[in-house]
Amino acid sequence: MSAESVINKILDEAIPEIQNTMRSMDQGCGGGKHGVPPLNWPSRRVPGDEAVRAFAAARAAMGEGRKDDARRQLESGLSQWDTLVNNLNDSCEGGPHGLDPVNYGNYIRYRDLLKERVRTALLFLE
Repeated sequence: MSAESVINKILDEAIPEIQNTMRSMDQGCGGGKHGVPPLNWPSRRVPGDEAVRAFAAARAAMGEGRKDDARRQLESGLSQWDTLVNNLNDSCEGGPHGLDPVNYGNYIRYRDLLKERVRTALLFLE
């Protein structure tokens, strides 16, 4: 299996999953009929949007044979996604310092799974 096919498979799954997870995050705090967004959600979500852009750029770079650029974009995407998930800690109203979103544990598990998959893909670029 080529590096490009491995990375494309990971990104074909990761990009829509990130987008779905961000929709969940958007209504991730308790309250309202279906949940409410975390505090300052518009600014908190920026790293998630950047992660999607970086992963799409990585896929394009791989298609053009620019492996170094693909590596940088994959690492950037991971970093941005990590930032978003970390910034959701205590981001809901309540408690003395805020509360975690209802599905915060799932967001952490998915982040860790994605890190493992992308780090594996990066091995194909060495």
